[in-house]
Amino acid sequence: MKLAIFPYYARFIGLAFILLAIPFAYLYFLGGKPDAFNLKTFAFVTTYSETKYFVWSQTNVLDELAAILVIAGVSLFSFSKERVEKQVYESIRLKALVGAFRISIVLLLFSFLLVYGAAIFVVLFSQIFILIGLYNILFRYYLVQYKKEHPIKESL
Repeated sequence: MKLAIFPYYARFIGLAFILLAIPFAYLYFLGGKPDAFNLKTFAFVTTYSETKYFVWSQTNVLDELAAILVIAGVSLFSFSKERVEKQVYESIRLKALVGAFRISIVLLLFSFLLVYGAAIFVVLFSQIFILIGLYNILFRYYLVQYKKEHPIKESL
């Protein structure tokens, strides 16, 4: 099985997206939400003062821009090749992804037992970041383990 991962340079594009998201998040949460970002956008569902479906809605898009850039950036960064890519890294990635998914599901199940009310939506939203974060931690851990078990032999 061949994983479709991004080329090595995609990690730099991902990092640029993450850095670009920072000013958008700052402006949304601390910068007063400038009017230039108030746009009329199409929404499947909007729930402000009332719930509406399939409407054009006026909204400040700074938080959406920040979220899209962070998710895209972290994904590009996380799922791009290593500088020196080895074939075995594919199985290490799969092992890390499955492990991250399992841990994420357990955390999600415990969240439903321990988090109530609207706060559960914050937990649900954070699941993508938890999953990708766990994947990165596990992938780096398994990679270090692999490199310890298979040191590069230098030729003289």
